Amino acid sequence: MMPAARGQATRLLYLGFAFPPGVAGLFPGWNPAGHALETQMVRELRHHFEIRSAGVLPFPPPRAEAADPDSGVAHELVLVEKAPELFYRYRSLSRLKAQYTRWRAEGWEPDAVLVYNLSPIYNQFLRWLRRQVRCPRLILLLLDSSSLGQPVRRAKSFRHRFKPMQVSDADMLDCFDACIGLSRTTERYFHPKGIPFLWMPGGCTPSRALSQLEYPDAMEDQAPVRFAYFGALGPHSGVKALAEIFAAVPLPTTLDICGYGKQACEVASLAQTCQRLRFRGLLTPVECLRFGRLNDILVNPRPATHGNENNFSSKLFEYALCGRMILTSKLSGVETVLGSHAAYFDPHNFKESLEAKLHELASLPRAELNRRGLATQHRVLTEFTWEKQAGRMAQFIERLCRGKASFEPVREALAA
Repeated sequence: MMPAARGQATRLLYLGFAFPPGVAGLFPGWNPAGHALETQMVRELRHHFEIRSAGVLPFPPPRAEAADPDSGVAHELVLVEKAPELFYRYRSLSRLKAQYTRWRAEGWEPDAVLVYNLSPIYNQFLRWLRRQVRCPRLILLLLDSSSLGQPVRRAKSFRHRFKPMQVSDADMLDCFDACIGLSRTTERYFHPKGIPFLWMPGGCTPSRALSQLEYPDAMEDQAPVRFAYFGALGPHSGVKALAEIFAAVPLPTTLDICGYGKQACEVASLAQTCQRLRFRGLLTPVECLRFGRLNDILVNPRPATHGNENNFSSKLFEYALCGRMILTSKLSGVETVLGSHAAYFDPHNFKESLEAKLHELASLPRAELNRRGLATQHRVLTEFTWEKQAGRMAQFIERLCRGKASFEPVREALAA
């Protein structure tokens, strides 16, 4: 595939999972972090590319009248994946192939395809593209993978060989010309294969940040330090373990939790047994920022399990927007993003390390906590805006598209 002619914008086909505009508000508990990331990222990438997109949804999208265009991605094609899965996967794959063929017949052919994660429908579509006479550059946007780097039982591997539309994450990697990964550690899966890799942990939109003028530090210094968490309430988040550790630690502090997920009932039950622990249920993204601003220390207790080393916790950007002190596990290059003013614990020594950090931070003066929180916010708003991150992604993709027609020389040129 030849790159776009000089003066013509590079054409990018984006394959993702974000809701169309207005739909996310109807389902606030459904993948809020991933949807927000895609929406902000694609909006900024449109300044660099001529983009068309497809989205896979768990149900046909309802009509959202007078929708805010910034609340989702306006896909040219919406696909559905639901039960019975095999039927809808084949149907969506067929529709995507047909739409791509129509675009080419009409004169629109992408220079590159950027695909969000590894999933059955998109995997099969990319393998089909690889067999075409002209194939655009295929770029993986790897947000997470629970299987990369994990041992696979022989019996499971054998079964998957005969399962329709099933391709393991590891087997799909050779299909790509490049990878943009949110976790810094995932480069180890691509470097030995000579596949160019860009670390891009995510970003933020500065206009969403809460300023000290709007939300001043009104809490008395003598009041107990307030820890808080907002986000997913599932085993991968570590929030239940955080609540259990906090309840067992004899500190004059409080922990407020809000969110949505499988462990919501368990967290709510724990809160009923400990007066210093409070569960506030599901809040909207705007409410989460205000909630975070009312507390002193925001905790991200993500453990080194569930493939968390292959992702980057997007809630850390939301935490930074609040301007509060952040305590987080040290995974995926997070210390490079948040810098020295955040606090870190060792996820490989989860209980002891987290407990020690809770004691340490609870003893700090509130003025010091506020200072460190604002310093972290300033760093993230300066260095990790979506405008800058989209610019880095665009430069990476443009270099890939300007490479020679053959596959390997492009890898060697970019690696250099």
